[in-house]
Amino acid sequence: MILTHLHLFQVRNLERIDWEPHPRANLLLGSNAQGKTNLLESIFFLGTTKTLRAGTGPDDLIQHHTDEALLRAKVSHQEGVITRDLEAQLKRGQPKRFLLNFKKLSPLSRIFGQLPVVLFTPEDLELVKAGPTARRLYLDLEISQASQAYLQDLTRYQRSLKQRNSALKAYAEGRGSLDNVHAFDEELIASGTAILGFRVAAVTELDLLAAQVQARLGGPDEKLELRYLSTVAPAAGRLPSDPESIAHQFRLRLRERAREEQARGTTLSGPHRDDLELTLNGQKARLFASQGQQRSIALSLKLAEVQFLTRKLGESPVLLLDDVLSELDLQRQSQLLALLDQKVQTFVTSTHATPEAYQPDQVLTMDQGRLKVDRG
Repeated sequence: MILTHLHLFQVRNLERIDWEPHPRANLLLGSNAQGKTNLLESIFFLGTTKTLRAGTGPDDLIQHHTDEALLRAKVSHQEGVITRDLEAQLKRGQPKRFLLNFKKLSPLSRIFGQLPVVLFTPEDLELVKAGPTARRLYLDLEISQASQAYLQDLTRYQRSLKQRNSALKAYAEGRGSLDNVHAFDEELIASGTAILGFRVAAVTELDLLAAQVQARLGGPDEKLELRYLSTVAPAAGRLPSDPESIAHQFRLRLRERAREEQARGTTLSGPHRDDLELTLNGQKARLFASQGQQRSIALSLKLAEVQFLTRKLGESPVLLLDDVLSELDLQRQSQLLALLDQKVQTFVTSTHATPEAYQPDQVLTMDQGRLKVDRG
């Protein structure tokens, strides 16, 4: 996938941007707080409807002292046969509005896959030692861009989980009945079973891809392994392979923890409680890997995501690397840049010059929200 044109109006400190990126490597240079991250966030938002920072929403993208913002991108397949126009219209206090080829998108989930993106920020370097939530989000965003079916199942699951938790809370407070709780069990099990099938298959594929990248980043002696840990699985085993058996196991788990759930007022088993275990040479990476090794693993996960989406979609996603180089030593900078696939359109932001081995096709400077093309 190639982003051929980007138009931004009143997005954070970006008053107006009209830019034709290079189809391969784009380097954005500039001091901190000049707007580099805002530009990458705009691309990410157009691809996923999501903002970067936790606790922020579409209104936070709108420039201060204004009431609306516009984000527009022209995207083409790498063969150049099909071109799409994506547009996000933001008005303060109103729902975000997305258009595909100038027609309103409904539901918004249809935006996923139109501009597939993989984003890597300094915060993602904490992916290894962060809590399970970060790793679940990694899987959810990745698989959702590859499969509308997964996104629909995830939406169904989140809706039934919210309803079931409300019923459990009401029961714990003496305001409801167990019948109200069980009314959501089968929908939770059905959608949850589908999610588990997608995730286990994805992790099986990512395990091999990430291990190959890690061997190049950290050396052949570093063996990275990924394993999906499910709260639905038997206590001393893995999930069964077929959907019917998974659903049966999920049903059993809900029964086993029913009393605890009723006392605590929340659902304790299911995909929303699962984790992605990362081990390096057989030991848990979050506990035993060095800081440098943990960063290499996080890089491996993201570069494996690029390969995963390329396989599923038949073409490469857009890769966004936001100020990641400043968090790496020179050796890892060089290793990362050497691993970037020349077929993937890449946007790299940095506050300083990159290693000489990196030769971007277009170099730009961002200064107080203004974009200047230096080369390319």
